[in-house]
Formats: sequence, C-alpha cells, structure tokens
Amino acid sequence: MISLENYLLFRIIVSLFNVIIAYMVFIIVWKSKTFSENRYLTFIGTALFFVACLGFLRAFAYEKMDVFPGYGANLPVQLWIAIRYLLSISFFVAPLLFIQGPGSEKRSVKHVENSQFAQKVFIVYTAITAVLLLSIFKYRNFPDCYIEGSGLTSFKIFSEYLISFLFLGSVILLYRKKDRFDKHVFSILIAAIVASILAELALIHYTNTEESLNFIGQIFNALSFYLIYIAIVETGFVEPCSLLFRELKFREEALKRETNFLKDDQGRIYRMLGVEKPISESIMSTEKLKGKTEQYKTEQYKTEQYNTEQYSSFLQEMQGLIAFRLDEKGALVFMDGDVREITGYSKEDFISGKVKWTEIVLPEYRPLILENLRKMELEPNSSPELEYQVRKKDGNIRWVRQIIHITPVKSGISGKFQGFVRDITQRKKAEEALARTEEARIKEIHHRIKNNLQVISSLLSLQADKLNDKETFQASEVFEAFRESQNRVVSMALIHEELYQGKDMETLEFSAYLRKLTADLLKSYNIENENIKLNLELEQVFLGMDTAVPLGIIVNELISNSLKHAFPEGTEGEIRISLYGLDDSRTEGKTAKLKKGSDLQFTLIVADNGKGLPENIDFRNTDSLGLQLVNILVEQIEGSIELKRNSGTKYGTEFKITFRKPER
Repeated sequence: MISLENYLLFRIIVSLFNVIIAYMVFIIVWKSKTFSENRYLTFIGTALFFVACLGFLRAFAYEKMDVFPGYGANLPVQLWIAIRYLLSISFFVAPLLFIQGPGSEKRSVKHVENSQFAQKVFIVYTAITAVLLLSIFKYRNFPDCYIEGSGLTSFKIFSEYLISFLFLGSVILLYRKKDRFDKHVFSILIAAIVASILAELALIHYTNTEESLNFIGQIFNALSFYLIYIAIVETGFVEPCSLLFRELKFREEALKRETNFLKDDQGRIYRMLGVEKPISESIMSTEKLKGKTEQYKTEQYKTEQYNTEQYSSFLQEMQGLIAFRLDEKGALVFMDGDVREITGYSKEDFISGKVKWTEIVLPEYRPLILENLRKMELEPNSSPELEYQVRKKDGNIRWVRQIIHITPVKSGISGKFQGFVRDITQRKKAEEALARTEEARIKEIHHRIKNNLQVISSLLSLQADKLNDKETFQASEVFEAFRESQNRVVSMALIHEELYQGKDMETLEFSAYLRKLTADLLKSYNIENENIKLNLELEQVFLGMDTAVPLGIIVNELISNSLKHAFPEGTEGEIRISLYGLDDSRTEGKTAKLKKGSDLQFTLIVADNGKGLPENIDFRNTDSLGLQLVNILVEQIEGSIELKRNSGTKYGTEFKITFRKPER
C-alpha cells in the first residue's frame, strides 16, 4: 500500500528494515562470540554490521532526498552492488571457516580463540568497508551502475549474475556442513539465501524503479533479512539452547555413538563401555566357574578396573560433566569427569573425604539432595533429577543438574547409587536473561497502556472544557456522560499502573487498587470527606487481569451511582465496600487468609445508607448504562449479583457480588 502511494518511502522503509535486522543479528552474535562454537554465525553476524552501515547510507542516498547532492541516481545503485557483493561473498566464505586447526581443549583457551577470531573478522571488514566508501564517495572510481538516459550499466547487470552465483555456491557449501546446525536453523538459513538469489534475479533487468520487478526484488530482499532474523535472533532469544549449547549436544550424541550402554531387565543403565571392549576370554561361562571362584573374582576385578579406566577416558573428553557413585550411606566411592572446572577441587579431594560434596552445595539445597536419596530407596525404579547451586573453591556460584538412580546388583559395580552431575550455568544465565527481558517487556506494555488510557481520559476532560456554555453544560446529561466515561477509563488505567509498579506481572493486590479507585472517584465528584464517608473492609486479595479489570469497572459504576443518586445535595452519608474470601464451607463471615494461589470464593459488597433504590426499578432490566455494564461484567467473570433493599437498617441499598478466581 505504501509503494502505491509513495515508492521512494517504500524503498526507504525496506532499507531501514534490513538495517535494523542486520544490527540486531550483529549484537546477538557479538555478545555471544566468546562461547559460541559456531564460527559461521560469528562470521555472518559480524559481516552484517558492515552491511547495515552501507545500507543505512543507501536509505538516504536516493536522488530525490538530496542528502548527497551531485551523485545523482547512480549512488544508491553503487551502494546496492557494494552491499550485495559484501553479503554474497560473506555467505560464500563462511562455510569454509568450519575447517579449524587443532586447538586446546581447555574452555578458557577456546573462549580466547573465539574472541580473537571475531575481532580479526571485524578488522578485515572494517578495512574492506573503508575501501568501498573511499572508492564511492572520495575517489569516485567505483564502476558506474546507472547512467542517466541510458539506464543500468553492463557492470551492474553482470554483478547481479555473479552475486547470484556466489549465493548459489554458498548454498552448496552450507549443505555440506549442515550437520553443524540444528535442522530448523539450517532450513531457515537456506531459505534466506534462496530469497536473496530471487531478489538478485528480479533486480537484474528492470528499467524503471517503480515497476513490478523492482517491487518484487525489494520484497524478496526484505524477506531474506527477516529469515536471518528468525534463524539467529529469535532462535537465540526464544530457544537459546539451540545455539549456545549445541556443541554440548553434539558431543553427547558422539558419546552415544561411540559407547555401548549395558542395561538390566528393567531398562536401566548400569555400565557404559567404550568401543574397545574387554577381552571376551575374561568372562567365563558358568560351567568353567566351578572350582575357579578366586580366579573368577580376580578376572572380574580386572575387567571392572579396565571398564572404569575406559569410562574415565570418555568422561575426560566430556566438558561440564561429572560421574559419581555412592555407597548405601551416601558416601562417595567414585568420581570422575570435569571435576576441577565445575568445583575448583580435584576428584581426589572428594574421594579422600577432604572435601564433601554437600559442603559445596548451598545450604538451601542440601535437604533436597537427602530427600532424593530417600526417594530412591522407596522407589528403586525412579531416576529423580534435581537442579541446585554449588560454590566453587574460588567462591563463584555454579548451577548443576543431577541425575541419580540405584546401581543394579548384577552390574558388579561398587556403590549403591550412581549418577551424573552436569554444569548448566550458561543455560540458567540464558533463562534468567530471558525472564528479565520478558518482565521488562510486560512492564513496558502495562506502562504504555496506562499512558494511553490517561491520554484518553485527558482528551475527554479537554473536550468537556471546550463547550461554550459551561454552567449549563455541567448540569446536563452530556457532561455526566463525559465524567462517567472518564472514570471508567481511569479505573482501567489504575490497574495497569498497579501491575507496572508491582513485582508480580500477572496479578495485583486488589484491595490496594480499590483504595486508590475510591479516592479518585470522590475527587471526581468533588465530594468532601466529611460529607460522604468511605468504610473499606478489605482483605488482601490477589486477582489477575481478566478478573480485576471487569471488577474495577463494576465498583466504579456502583460507587458512582451512590454518589450521584443516594445522597441529596448537602446531606451526609456512608458508603461501605467489603471484599473477602470464604473457605470451602462458603459460610459468610468465616473468612480465610488469602494467598496468591488460593482458589476460594470471593465476595464483594458495595452498600450505602442513602435514600435507597426505588422499588419499581429492576436493576437487571433497566435503561441505566451503568447498571447494564454491571450485569454484563458480572456475567463475564462468571459471578452472581444480588440486591438487598434493607429499609430501616444502617445500609439501605446493598449489592452483593460473588465470584471465583478463574483457573489458569
């Protein structure tokens, strides 16, 4: 639709869209450069930063914008070709970077190597981009791509074909390395490159910038950048394990391929053997064991020692993993793996008893570990998993995940319990970052909704003030309608303000909200506190948005009706608002202390001691918009409402609403 009205604006929007996507990809890749094992993504993400820089200049290089006077229509086409060469060559070269020389297996050294690689790529692209900019803007020796009166040059057309072949070659090279990617990410990257090829083909022979081929090329170009966003940014935020921990998954799969798992008749693993298996002659048949008990025990011991050595050799290759065995008292009898990296201590420190594992576990998690062992004894077939924190020797805190089960008796392995401890610190950091991002996003949503509702309220107030005959207007039904609408908007805005300021993003403390709402209503109707008194009997109740918003409007309508109709001008009165929860017996007056997760029945009462609602008025069937809203909203929260006309009592009119918090 924009392209039909203003094609120049359409092209600028597409260019800036691509620039934003490219910058986002660069930020994610650059922040994860030290621990990312996929150099393809590091290379492409760094290249996209410079593609974005050139794309930003191109967005303002069109002749009609007059940002770069004297360059004419040739400048944006030159920048386009420079961008496409930079992008296509980057995609072509990136798959070749998977071929790496032997490096240190230490994680800290790998982090340094990854960081140095990213910095070198950044420096190289800085030099290339500087040469391109100097060639286009200062020396003007970059080949012409568009000539006024002649159209596109042969260099431009040839370049489009060459760029298409480079993209096609990158697809072939990437396919040969597809095992280094998750299937989902690989498929989207291929789709992004194919979209780039289609964009090139569509932009080869167009004669007018506003014709359909140019439009199609722009759309495919934007689509290719969006697919890159899906593959890297969205996957990096929503599914961080897919990128950050893929190398660990890859190594685990390799271990499974290279290892034989021995299982008992119930399917539980009791031994793990490498491809080099023990000598078969050491395992004797039952008949040969007769009279050779001592020899068999010796052979069995040698076999177990051999298996343990093979087992340890595999564990040494697995980063972030510890294997252990415990006796019936929970004492450690075996430990191996990446012990020093995870804990800061050696495995000898634990086996000798110098350091106990429970000593490095944070105190709040120690009861859970003991509970796990008791559960194993009660349910031998279970394999409970537990996540907890440990304190390293240097004081740093690490997150680990523990899996444990009972060692089968016939396995011949010492120890009643066996299991693994895996370092999940990076995963936990990613989850915490996601949680903080989500919390900030929801807070921002509530903040913006609150601001927008306040703007609407202000507009209603300004519109009322603009009417000429202000005195007559204030006494009219129109003014009353404006004020009622404004109060309804304010009641919703207050809820979003409470959610924005609170710690819980899903529920709010409704009693605190009612206190603010009633105070605002009194100010709205210019009621002096000594004339109309509010009696608030509120328990601490936590409600979600789906219940709080309708309930807030209900309270707003009922109190507004009392303030408008119950008390003649100059008279004094009292309005009572009660909110409480009943226990399962549902006996009124028998309240329970309410918590956020409670599933109780709630009761809301709004009553006043005014002149009372006339007997001839049926509040369920009335022309009053306020009472109509009350009935509709009560039905919406699946509650019930009843009216009591208690003539002669303290409160002559009483609305009683009962409802339950909806199940999630």
